[in-house]
Amino acid sequence: MTASSGRAEPVKDAATRLRAQANVAQEEGRFAESREMWQALWNMERSQVAACNIGALSYRIGDAPAAVRWLSLCKEIMRQPTTLQERELYESRLFDLARARQLVGELRIVAPAGASCTLDGEPLVLEGDKPVPVDPGHHIVAATLKDAAVKVGVDVRRGELREVRFDQTAPALRPTATKGPALSDAPPGSSLRTGLLVGGIAASTVFLALGGVLMVVSHDAKVSRDEIARGVGGNNCLRLIAPACKEALRYEDTMYTTRDLGAASFITGGVLAVGTLGFALFTRSHTEVAASTSGVTLTRVW
Repeated sequence: MTASSGRAEPVKDAATRLRAQANVAQEEGRFAESREMWQALWNMERSQVAACNIGALSYRIGDAPAAVRWLSLCKEIMRQPTTLQERELYESRLFDLARARQLVGELRIVAPAGASCTLDGEPLVLEGDKPVPVDPGHHIVAATLKDAAVKVGVDVRRGELREVRFDQTAPALRPTATKGPALSDAPPGSSLRTGLLVGGIAASTVFLALGGVLMVVSHDAKVSRDEIARGVGGNNCLRLIAPACKEALRYEDTMYTTRDLGAASFITGGVLAVGTLGFALFTRSHTEVAASTSGVTLTRVW
């Protein structure tokens, strides 16, 4: 009995010290470091305080999928508030969860029993049909069962729920390259060709420049948000109590909006640039990708 108490006491002391260090890091605005400490605490004691802090800090550093996962867990295990301070904290966590959900998409992955799954190459533990929060964009979901491997590419938009279902009886395929029909040997008219090339270059330049401007605006908004949050004091606007936090929230909205628009502009400009280059260089033939009935992997894109 004495030996068991002796082993438990150092663990308790270590958790107390780590909790104090995590709070200090959070107060100093070192959110990523604080989150790592709270994750270590979660591994030690599985407390609701650790889960809630990991979720709130994930939201603060822009990791919206992690924020949704941890704040959802926080909501599940948090006891009902009994004091005004607990009620304010509870509402703050729910508010962060609602905001984080607006920034992500969700994947509901259904796989046969015994299948191992990965998301973008990272191991994935499925919890029934519970959706998995992901950043908007393209993701690769893979499932392996015995000797069969299936891989699916899926595009998810913000606020969208997509379902990926793996059927154990699905055929196994692999992609192979085949020659497509040749394009016309006659070159396009020189004036039309020149106009398309000039237009493509000009349009791609405009979108790339616009993307750069929007990214600068997003960065300035982030700096302003962080300065206001640090100036509020200890809670760094985690609870949105101080009036100045509303201004910080407006800067945060601007940051996310301009960042997304800037990324879209960069992508559009890049696509136009690649398309213009492809039009200029390749005018005779192209290659298509088809699927053969041999192999062990199925690749599909929606």
